[in-house]
Amino acid sequence: MQGEPQMTIKQIENYHKIYTAVHYCHKHSPDTWSDHECNRILSATMAGKSFSWRVIGITMQALQQFKELDFKYKSGQGFTRAHLISRIQTVRSLLVSETPVSATEFYNTWTNNDKTIICARGENREVVPQYISINNEDGDLFSCEGKLAGWRHTRNEREFLRNLFDELHK
Repeated sequence: MQGEPQMTIKQIENYHKIYTAVHYCHKHSPDTWSDHECNRILSATMAGKSFSWRVIGITMQALQQFKELDFKYKSGQGFTRAHLISRIQTVRSLLVSETPVSATEFYNTWTNNDKTIICARGENREVVPQYISINNEDGDLFSCEGKLAGWRHTRNEREFLRNLFDELHK
């Protein structure tokens, strides 16, 4: 899909094989392979990749907190990413069919539903708070590549947040 983080066909097919195995186990032994267990497996499989947990927005409260920290990320300050569509909802949509969805549909469903916003402490709730949209179609900003949790917060992210704050406060 244009504007979305891209994987190679081989990568998509490999992730699809894992999804297919999880789907099979869920259908044949749902007591052992519950929705939540399948969510854990698929989330771990898809985590830490350049396309994972793509940030497409930030709440005003989070942006203000970043300003107070000179736009630096500090562990323990309560910043989180909130999915616009919960991960369990995504996994359930992929498990509901009698047979696994195609590799393309799996990829499209996962990447379309894996969009997140950065929230301040207490904002990551069932109902996603209002947020400022950001242009991060390629997923380069706030990437979690190589991490199971968190994101890269480099000079690029600090500069981006500073410019966003300045633009909103002209």
